Amino acid sequence: MVAAWKRIAVLVMALALGLAAAAPVFAKEDVIRIGAAVSLTGTYAREGQLTRDGYLFWVEKVNAAGGIRVGDKRYKVELIVYDDRSDPQTSVRLTTRLITEDNVNFIFGPYSSGITNATSAIGERYRVITIATTANAPELYERGYRYLFGTLPLATTYLYPVLEMAANLPNPPKKVAIITPDNLFAIAAAEGARQYAEQLGFEVVYFARYPADTTDVSSLLAAIRDAGAEVLLCTGFLQDGMLVVRQAKELRYNPAIMGFTVAASIPDFRINLGKDAEGIMGGEWWTPQMGWFDDFFGTASQYAAEFEARFGYTPTYHAASSSIGGYLLQLAIERAGTLDTEAVRQQLLKLDEVTMFGPVSFNEKGVNVASSAAGFQIQNGEIVVLWPPRISQGSMIYPKPAW
Repeated sequence: MVAAWKRIAVLVMALALGLAAAAPVFAKEDVIRIGAAVSLTGTYAREGQLTRDGYLFWVEKVNAAGGIRVGDKRYKVELIVYDDRSDPQTSVRLTTRLITEDNVNFIFGPYSSGITNATSAIGERYRVITIATTANAPELYERGYRYLFGTLPLATTYLYPVLEMAANLPNPPKKVAIITPDNLFAIAAAEGARQYAEQLGFEVVYFARYPADTTDVSSLLAAIRDAGAEVLLCTGFLQDGMLVVRQAKELRYNPAIMGFTVAASIPDFRINLGKDAEGIMGGEWWTPQMGWFDDFFGTASQYAAEFEARFGYTPTYHAASSSIGGYLLQLAIERAGTLDTEAVRQQLLKLDEVTMFGPVSFNEKGVNVASSAAGFQIQNGEIVVLWPPRISQGSMIYPKPAW
C-alpha cells in the first residue's frame, strides 16, 4: 500500500479509480506492466487527470478486447499510476520506483514538458521506452535520447492556427503581444508564435516571460494595453489562462483577439469564466470534429462519445493523445512480436499511421512529424473549430466581444 501517493492497477474494466492496487487476476507472465507518474494533485492536477483518464481508457478497451497479441499469446495490460503532485523530483523518484521496484515494461509520460524533461532521463538510463503524450517542448527531443517518443507535434507550432486565422481576416490586426510563464513548454510555444507572427507580417510589440507561479500579471497586461496590441497570445496552462482573462477584464483591456495554449481547450476554462470566455481562441491538437479514424477506436467522434460515457466529460486533446499513445505502443508490440525494448523501439520508428488522433510518424528523435494543430474559438460556451478551413464549423467572431 502506498500512503503518500495514489497507486492504481488496472486489469479489468470494473476497477474503480483511486483505490489501492488490485490483486492481479492473470499470471505474471501474461501481463504487460506499464507505469505512469502523473499529476493528480498540485498545479497540473486537472491536466494530469485528463492525461491519466486517456491512459485508462485505452487500457480498459484493449483488455476488454482480450489484451495485446505478443507472438502467439495475448497479454493483459496492468497500468500502475502514481501521483507525482506536479513536482519534477517526485516524478523522478516515482519513475525510478516504477522501473526498479514495480518492474514495468514501459513508461507512459507525466503531464508537462518540464516534468517529462526530468523523468525521461530515468527511462533513458534504464533503457525503458517512454511514450510522452503531453510533452512537446523541442528541447526534450534534442538530447539524443533513444527511448523517448512524443505523440504531439512540437510546441512551437501550437498557436500557428490562431495567427493564420488573424492573418487571413479581410482587415487583419497588425500588433501582437505574447506573454509566457517561465516554463519549458510555454517558452517554446511563445518563441514559436513570435517567429511565426513576424513571418506572417505582424509587428510583435511586446514579448515577456513571467514567473511560473505568479498570481499577478496586471503590470504586463497594462503595458500590453498601452502598447496598442490588438492580439494577445498567452502560452502556459489552465491557471495561467484564467488569470490573464480575469486581470485583462479588471484593466478593461479588450484585445480584438485573445489566443491561448492549453487553457482554452479545457472545459474548466469555460465553466469558471462563463461569458468572459466568449470569443477567446486557441490552438488544439485534436478535437472530435477532426474526422480522423482508426480500426481500434473508430472515428474521433466515436472515441469522444465512448470516453464521455465512461468518464462523464468530453475528452480534450490531453486524453485523446494519451489514449493514442497506448494504441501506438500496442501496434509496435504486436508488430515486434516480443516485449524486447529494442525490437519495440524499431517498430515505433517504422510507424506511419492514420489514427483517430490524426497522422502519426516518428522521426529518429522521437517526434511525431505527421500531425498539426487546429484552431478554434469559444462561441456560446462551446468550442467551435474554425481552422483549417476544411474542418471549419462556423465563422470567426471578430473582434472578440468586449468585457
